[in-house]
Amino acid sequence: MRISRSLAFVSAAVLALLPAMPARATTGLVVDSAHRPVGVADPGLLRRQAALEQLADTVLGVTEHRRAEVPGYAGHTIDPGRGVLTLYWHGDVPVPVADVLAHPPAGVSAAVRQAPHTLRQLRSARDRLIAAAEHGAEGAVWNATGPASDGTGLTVTYTPERRPGLTGEQVAARAAELAGVPVTAAPSTAPSATATRHADASPWSAGAELTTPTGAFCSSGFGAWRGRTPVLLTAAHCGTSGTYKTGAGTTIGTAADSDTGLDITVVNTTGTPSGRFYDGTWDNAAGYSKRVVGAGHNNVGGLVCDSGAMSGVHCGLKVTRTEYAADVEGTWHKDMDVAERTDGTTVAVAQGDSGGPVFASVTGGEDMQARGIIVAGGGQKAVCTPTATTTTCYDTVLYTPISPVIDKFGLSIA
Repeated sequence: MRISRSLAFVSAAVLALLPAMPARATTGLVVDSAHRPVGVADPGLLRRQAALEQLADTVLGVTEHRRAEVPGYAGHTIDPGRGVLTLYWHGDVPVPVADVLAHPPAGVSAAVRQAPHTLRQLRSARDRLIAAAEHGAEGAVWNATGPASDGTGLTVTYTPERRPGLTGEQVAARAAELAGVPVTAAPSTAPSATATRHADASPWSAGAELTTPTGAFCSSGFGAWRGRTPVLLTAAHCGTSGTYKTGAGTTIGTAADSDTGLDITVVNTTGTPSGRFYDGTWDNAAGYSKRVVGAGHNNVGGLVCDSGAMSGVHCGLKVTRTEYAADVEGTWHKDMDVAERTDGTTVAVAQGDSGGPVFASVTGGEDMQARGIIVAGGGQKAVCTPTATTTTCYDTVLYTPISPVIDKFGLSIA
């Protein structure tokens, strides 16, 4: 899945030429407890998901981006519907891990399966494929790659239009030769970086429209504190220096730090973070929001939602990959997570949603847990639901998990 950031900026540049959208009266955020976004899972399923995620965190004992450091660990999946954690392990399972799995929380269960490779081995193999693609090695046509959650090998995707006549078998064979582990390959529509909730105000909330330093459109991520400094997150490809404003032109603050590998920019704000994010549709004139309660880890099989200023909230997104790497217009981004649509609707994200929040319910109620920042859309292009302006939608969202962001910049999520 090659990520075309230029599409996001082309789209953003066009948007900047359009007449300004009417400013909305959103000086504060209103909570409507009767509001229920389409696609929200039932509370029982979400409680099982929370129990399974807690069990996985207890077993591994590390943050999401450090799972490869656990000796023997290959991967895991959760199935909230059935209430099952499946852990994949290379070699003997340590006694402390076995003890935890033998006493799961009420209502859920756990199983262990042997895996031929550890996550550490698969990450090293993944990085060999990235290096081959970056250096133009013969036959290295893949644009994204990541480990299988069962520890069996890697997957890669490629864009057939770039090399007519090339088969998935040929791509997989070349990748396996370089990686040293089994590889499966599949064609994929090239995803695009996703670069309005038009007029936010301090205290700043996630999922609002940002006007970037170059005049493009993006979305705000979670508010946080960096020591005593209030900050707002967004995607680095939205801009790593200069002043950010709301869609209505109010100054939010100045880019203070960034990491292009994580695709994250930290904006020092003129006000404080609200500890909330915009929910509902993109035009959300009522300013409906939900509260952010801490940060959590992503697990294959879990359900998340995202919220962008261009296309609004999308729930019922199933995490299908972690530790994923993709070519974002010539820059390989590692350790992203991927979530796909699982219901009858088609849109997971749209161009214009870059930098917006990814979150999950841990109680089945209104409070949500931070899970990541939107980087790109991929998979298949989808028919856009009503959006802030004409744009391109996708059925898959790629996002940076929140834990490496917190570690990198020393943040406390508001």
